[in-house]
Amino acid sequence: MLYIISTILLCLLGVFTFIPKFKSVIERHSVGVNFFLTLVATLVGVLLAISITNYEAKQKEKQDVIKLLKSSISSVETCYEYSEELIEYFNNLPKEDELRVEFYLKNPPPYPEYLDTFLMQNIVSSNLSVTTLSDLNEYLINLKRSRKFDALLYLKVLEQTHKLLELEVAYQEGRISEAQLDLELGAVKNILTATGS
Repeated sequence: MLYIISTILLCLLGVFTFIPKFKSVIERHSVGVNFFLTLVATLVGVLLAISITNYEAKQKEKQDVIKLLKSSISSVETCYEYSEELIEYFNNLPKEDELRVEFYLKNPPPYPEYLDTFLMQNIVSSNLSVTTLSDLNEYLINLKRSRKFDALLYLKVLEQTHKLLELEVAYQEGRISEAQLDLELGAVKNILTATGS
């Protein structure tokens, strides 16, 4: 933004050379005026190039974050599917089977470890919305604590995490605003809290 303002100011300054009132001054100091106009043109070009480069870098960074978010969604989906099968296997065990006693301690549902790596990247922490970053950290703590003791709660938190990541992708792609994102994330939290998680 600073580059654009500087460019506009320099252009406005250069416009004075075209005002007829200053014609005699310009003719007397033509070498200096030409130097000044050359300098203005060079600075305008450099400032525009810098601003375009910054804009393109920001767009590329945003695309990289979206790719990382989609990879995180895949990781969560894989863990969710495996956990569902694990819960189904547990539910099909006979009630008197010894395996039921410490089933989840010996066979914990898979944890989406990619999310830990995802959050440690600078590009992620600097580009995710504040609400998503905060909620995602909360969900990761809940995932780590619930996976060995309450598989159904773990499944619900995985579902919550999945919805959070999908909403953040929509926000990064510009399909929803930050206010809509906050509203949707609050609704996700409330729905799953209401179901007893």
